[in-house]
Amino acid sequence: MHHRTTSLVTLTLVLAAACSRTNPDTSPPSQVSTDLPATSGQTDNPAAVAVAAMPEDAKVKAPPEYMTNDDEIFGVLGIMNEEEIKMAEFAKKWAKGTRVKEYAALMMTDHEAFKSREHETRDRLGLRKTDSRLRDDIKNDAKQKMEVLEKVDKGDPFDKTYIDIQVDSHAMWINFIDTKLMPHAQMPELRVELNNFRSTLERHYNQAKEIQASLTAPKS
Repeated sequence: MHHRTTSLVTLTLVLAAACSRTNPDTSPPSQVSTDLPATSGQTDNPAAVAVAAMPEDAKVKAPPEYMTNDDEIFGVLGIMNEEEIKMAEFAKKWAKGTRVKEYAALMMTDHEAFKSREHETRDRLGLRKTDSRLRDDIKNDAKQKMEVLEKVDKGDPFDKTYIDIQVDSHAMWINFIDTKLMPHAQMPELRVELNNFRSTLERHYNQAKEIQASLTAPKS
């Protein structure tokens, strides 16, 4: 128990030092121009292979009596899905362009699917979705971005702001997975889930970048 408690303290310190994106400035987020690292969610991922080969009774279960690092990680994944679905529902209603509407619909579909699968995985592993500093930072950042989206003029300004937010949020979340979640994930199945989620986020990021470029291109 001492080892797990030490690990939890370590993660709590890391999450407490997480870079908060909250800012009272309500201007739309700037475009993310840095290249993303290559995705690690490949079909030949060692964690996925290891989990597939493990018998059910050998897979790690969360101890029922106290919180673990993996509980906090599931809390972070949960808030990412919840906030993305909430914003996508709003954007699908008010977006003007067909591509932006289709993108918002895709966000709803993909993140609803991940939300459902993560519930199943969490229950099967005996994990709990718990709060953390990083979860709170993501929630506050999403709240501010939603406030921006609610105030911006409908039409082209709305579409551009929504896509700018998507580029910014997905780049930030991919970075969080690489630097704050994956290094502390303990269970092989959770590591597989993180890899799968990262791959989807990177696909969403690339799609948003394409739409962003089309919205900012000069009209002929």
